[in-house]
Amino acid sequence: MTAVQLAPVIRARRALVFLDGTPAPRRFAHALRVSGFEVRTEEADPPLLPDFLAGAEPGELLVIRWPSGPAWAPSEFAELIVEFGRVLGESSAAALLLVVDFGWVVDGGGQARLNVPGDPPVAAAALTASMSRGLRPGVAPSLTEVLADGLLAGEDALTVGDLYGMAARRYEDLGCDLRAMLFSHGDIADVPVSTGRKAAQECELPHTARRLAERGERDVPVSAAELVARVHDLYLSEPARTLLRRAALLPDKETLGADLAAALLPREAGTALGELEYWGLAGSPHPDVREYGLRQLDPAEAGTVSAILRRRGVEGRPVPPRTRLSSDRWTVDDRLGHRVYAEAIAAFIRHPDTLPPLTIGIKGPWGAGKTSLMRMVQALLDPGGGLRLPRRTGSLVTNADLLGRLRGRLAPHDSPEPAADPSWRPTVWFNPWMYQSGEQVWAGLAHEIISQVTGRLPRAERERFWLELNLARIDREEVRRRLYWLALTRLAPVALGLLVTGLLTGACAAASALIPALSGTADAVLATGAVASVGAGVVRVTRFLSESADGAFGWLVRQPDPLGRISTPHGDGYQDQAGFLHLVLRDMRRVLDLVAREQQPLVVFVDDLDRCSPGTVARVIEAINLFLAGEFPNCVFVLAMEPEAVAAHVGMAYRDLTGWRPDDSAERLGWRFLEKIVQLPLSVPLLDERDRLPGYIQTLLSTPPPPRRPAETAVPPEDLAARLENVIRGFHPTMETLDEAARRAQVAVGAPAAQPGRLSEAAKRAADRVFTELYSDEHARRAVESVLTGITLTNPREVKRYLNVFRFYSFITYRTRQGTSGEAVAKLAALTIGWPHLLSTLTREAHPGVTFLDRLEQAALDSDGDAWARALADASLADEDSLRQLLAIRPPVAALARALL
Repeated sequence: MTAVQLAPVIRARRALVFLDGTPAPRRFAHALRVSGFEVRTEEADPPLLPDFLAGAEPGELLVIRWPSGPAWAPSEFAELIVEFGRVLGESSAAALLLVVDFGWVVDGGGQARLNVPGDPPVAAAALTASMSRGLRPGVAPSLTEVLADGLLAGEDALTVGDLYGMAARRYEDLGCDLRAMLFSHGDIADVPVSTGRKAAQECELPHTARRLAERGERDVPVSAAELVARVHDLYLSEPARTLLRRAALLPDKETLGADLAAALLPREAGTALGELEYWGLAGSPHPDVREYGLRQLDPAEAGTVSAILRRRGVEGRPVPPRTRLSSDRWTVDDRLGHRVYAEAIAAFIRHPDTLPPLTIGIKGPWGAGKTSLMRMVQALLDPGGGLRLPRRTGSLVTNADLLGRLRGRLAPHDSPEPAADPSWRPTVWFNPWMYQSGEQVWAGLAHEIISQVTGRLPRAERERFWLELNLARIDREEVRRRLYWLALTRLAPVALGLLVTGLLTGACAAASALIPALSGTADAVLATGAVASVGAGVVRVTRFLSESADGAFGWLVRQPDPLGRISTPHGDGYQDQAGFLHLVLRDMRRVLDLVAREQQPLVVFVDDLDRCSPGTVARVIEAINLFLAGEFPNCVFVLAMEPEAVAAHVGMAYRDLTGWRPDDSAERLGWRFLEKIVQLPLSVPLLDERDRLPGYIQTLLSTPPPPRRPAETAVPPEDLAARLENVIRGFHPTMETLDEAARRAQVAVGAPAAQPGRLSEAAKRAADRVFTELYSDEHARRAVESVLTGITLTNPREVKRYLNVFRFYSFITYRTRQGTSGEAVAKLAALTIGWPHLLSTLTREAHPGVTFLDRLEQAALDSDGDAWARALADASLADEDSLRQLLAIRPPVAALARALL
């Protein structure tokens, strides 16, 4: 009994069509697409079949169109069929169809069995055309063309068997030498290739249908979806396809015209628009045409087009400015390209041949970014690494530990455990600007080194370290006497109990003489009271000894304040030990022994040295020189400074130094000191007006808005657009990625979309709000760039000050509805920052209704040198070439200056 075979259930369709320079393969690919296939076309030489079949999924129907050109040989066809049959068993697909236009089979035709080793449960076929008389095929249509016509014309479902029968009838009706032939395995004949399409009653795009008929198309479809698909796949150029896709995002009532086409497609827009108009696909297209274009858009292109359309919507109207100001605080977020310098400095410090002591000087003017650069180096050297000592116990220091240490026990461990990362370096940050007297500088340096290093220790080890440090500087006998006294105070209740016991015992003894029945009571009271009192005393003393020393002796297990009198209740801090430098040095030596080694030195970053007074600078130089002289050898210093200022301060501090000659300048003396202590002088790269400055301005103006915190933006649950806006901000989108962020926000809040992957109306409103802020940044950047040639900004601090003034003036002009351009505001901000000393003169009236700025600006715009010279003379100003360069930039700002300055 023969088993009944059933055609496999097809859940997905995929095709690979190889092109050979003729129209038929592209038409076949189009026919497969409108039949529900995901089609991939290739123009290169076909790879081996396993390359395509390996990615098959269960339930898939795979169709492969194989080229057979003039060089197609009989042996190649035989090898192809054998190879096809061999790999069928290795594929996970439900069914496979191989289409070969011409197979070298003479006097063939009809159906034959496909040889598949192992007889796997897969339906497969190779459909080809054979010769009946041993001649090459003549003018008959190719099998690919015949199958494309059949798929495009078929309104009903078509199976593999239907396609074979259709091709057989077509060649028979033509009376040509070709015959259709099907090599099959399994129940492939009943596998559906096309599910069929319902015929429309009338053509939805008659102009498009007429154009197709004029091109000789057979079986012109009537539905808009199939018409646009055929035109797109077979006739449109790539620019026209791009414009068709992008136009699908236009609002329903907006027509695709020349201006809009140029915005959507900067190049070849006219030619592409002409093609769409020729085919009747421009203007206000049919909804199915728009839907087809949307399906062709990938998310990246959709985001670009949405940004273009939103930008057109806001251009030409006042844009609300961003009101945030740029902070002058240091940052490790590199916006200046300094990270490469930070990495080089860190690598230099880590190198095994770089041995301490060493001083690196980072030079640069104020505001150049020295602090940020040093913070980057610190983050690279010391990214949160900890320091641990070999631990005896995990408990905190108790009074018993303190008593044992006073008796000479519990010697500390001074050697740290090796760091897990050999590239790690312990670091300390020191700002001498906070310590203005000489004694404060020494105390401050010691304080920062000690506190920042020991702050890495676990609390128990830190307390033990402070105990050793404090015991080394105080009278231990005094501490021992205090400890004993506190222990005795715990025994005061015990003494009271013994006294009460004695009184009761005496009373009981006296009473027993009068009352014989009470004899023996006195002994009982005495024994009980004595035992209870002694037991209570032992418990209280034991409890006292087990208490944390942070209570009664907290000043011994905490860091001493270097500037106060709290080292002990009766002792002094560093400030009152001025002149006793050994105390500071001893404490630092103890800490450095704890953490610094030759192969892992302590890196001390000294910031703001150039802001200090001459005496403070001199003290810091002395301290560093002490380290370099070998007192504390395992240290590397990184100094941030403006060398001219530091050299001048050092020279002033040591101007009375023996050997200083009157003809020597103080600054030259200061340079000699710097040359002595700084072994590696480096310079912070300055902003370059042509390259680095525009990029830095763009990063400051393009910083994504931070997500709003719920407490600041409490919105009612029904305001879905506001909720989506908050989520979109959290993704930090750009103009191009805004749509993708909005789609992700929809998913995050569970907001329903009109169609899968599309934006709901609420998401569109939310995205438009965020876009307004992003566009405001772009608008500001263009305005600022328009005046860069007229202003000199040499460091990041000046750039931030300028942008803050620009943003403030932008906000004022927007709120007062002055309708001023961003370029005018940028020019006025440049005038304010670059020439603050001239503002009162420039805004003074030269004569009624006209300021000196009016006259100077008009002369600069007219390039009138004589008028410029006269205006300068009347204003009592010296020659200002740089001011003239700024004022020559349009637009004029004299009227705006009268309103704001």
